[in-house]
Amino acid sequence: MPLPKQEQRSALRIPIDCKVKIRTLDYGPPHYGVCTDLSVTGMTIRTLFVPRPDEEFEVYVMSPAGQSPLSARVKVKRCHEIERGKLYELGLAIVEILG
Repeated sequence: MPLPKQEQRSALRIPIDCKVKIRTLDYGPPHYGVCTDLSVTGMTIRTLFVPRPDEEFEVYVMSPAGQSPLSARVKVKRCHEIERGKLYELGLAIVEILG
């Protein structure tokens, strides 16, 4: 029996408000945004960047305490337009923790 829609995640997501830097794997110009929640398996980011379906890239989540950022390779699971042509919400699965 499938879990109800709001309970499909296997890991608890913690709400946060941390700036992020996005680096595509072709090392084009960086993109920026805000991480709104984080878990051991994934994260949600709000950004101007629109990725391809299933695209993988690197994300650097900046610590509010000024410590080293969390860096991870992630894979796009969803992309929803929040503000027409201006803001998108990305659901990302963590593929690998880089540092």
